[in-house]
Amino acid sequence: MATWQFGPFDNDDAVEWCGALEDSAPDRRTDLVRRTLEAAVVAGSHLSPSRAAQVIAAAATVVQSLTGRPSSDSAYAPRFLLGRDDIKVNSSLREMAIRALDTVLTTESQWRLRWVDNIEEEEALKAIEELRVSLESENP
Repeated sequence: MATWQFGPFDNDDAVEWCGALEDSAPDRRTDLVRRTLEAAVVAGSHLSPSRAAQVIAAAATVVQSLTGRPSSDSAYAPRFLLGRDDIKVNSSLREMAIRALDTVLTTESQWRLRWVDNIEEEEALKAIEELRVSLESENP
């Protein structure tokens, strides 16, 4: 996975996931987000770094859908969703996003181990923690 920054859409896997989201029929987008998040919870510490990147993108998409604002300045963020209600966020989806991010943030996660001793480790963790805080503070 090529990573050029530490934001939720700043890697190849997240960009590909956003492409799949955009290519999905509008009435299927919520399902794609939910399936991505559920896969993380099921995989637990066995979640691959590439799947973790997709989970982070999905969680950021939930935040964007809750707030109506882009959750990232990245050119690859799903701005096509702004002003639309394609992603139906309810408390269940919000909670699933929080649980999925918790999976990514565990100390034994493969995603987190890839950032160990990286000069941007703190920034990467902070970006994910900020998404989590946004999910906890927003009401669907």
